[in-house]
Amino acid sequence: MRVQVERTLKNVIKMRYEDGVLKVVANCFVSNRKLRQIIEQNADWIRQRKQEAVATHAEARNSAEEPVKHEKKRTTRSGTSGKESSLKGDIFNGRKTVIMGDVISVASSVSAKTYLDGNVLYINEKYCQSREARLKAIKNYLKKIAQLYVSVEIANFGSNVSLCPAKIEFRDVGQSWLKCSMAAQRVLCFDFRIVQLPQNLRMYLIAHAFAHFTHPIHDDKFWNFISNALPHWQDSLKQLEKYNFLKDI
Repeated sequence: MRVQVERTLKNVIKMRYEDGVLKVVANCFVSNRKLRQIIEQNADWIRQRKQEAVATHAEARNSAEEPVKHEKKRTTRSGTSGKESSLKGDIFNGRKTVIMGDVISVASSVSAKTYLDGNVLYINEKYCQSREARLKAIKNYLKKIAQLYVSVEIANFGSNVSLCPAKIEFRDVGQSWLKCSMAAQRVLCFDFRIVQLPQNLRMYLIAHAFAHFTHPIHDDKFWNFISNALPHWQDSLKQLEKYNFLKDI
């Protein structure tokens, strides 16, 4: 059975069986060993969900499907949907942000600290007065949690491939997501916005950076390293384009 794990900042461990895959959502600090134990403890529940999924699929296959009319999605002049355009506008204005692939609302708070509560990021009221102030507070928070959470993912990946970075940096690296020029010194340098990406995209970038430790150029050996670590890396590379707009904020 294939298991797909998605990491989150939220203090949760959730599982669902879907399309032949056990999908697990877990807090970043829950170890892979602990997750394996939880999955084993819930083996009966997983088996039941799998049986229900097989039965549902068989029933749907045997029943006649009625034609479904699809309403054409309203688009803007740029070709994107109105809803997507509005969301990006809120993100560019600091009314919303993206953290680990989740859209997060931004709200004012009397607290001096910036903190995440559920799907809301609270920043001090003095930073809510202007777009520039909001974005600065959001970026400072992103840098902090990138250092805290993505560093754990990097350490776990390094353990799996028996490679250890000498230094890890999170900063603004321009239009790229990572800087590879210091790979010979085993220095990992990521754009701090990496923490805004879903886990599969973060892992692709981490694997890409580690591959340069031993393979300076993008040759067959380089891509073989990534394929061995992440068999579905091509899908992640395509999805990464969806988040490139974050680099322009």
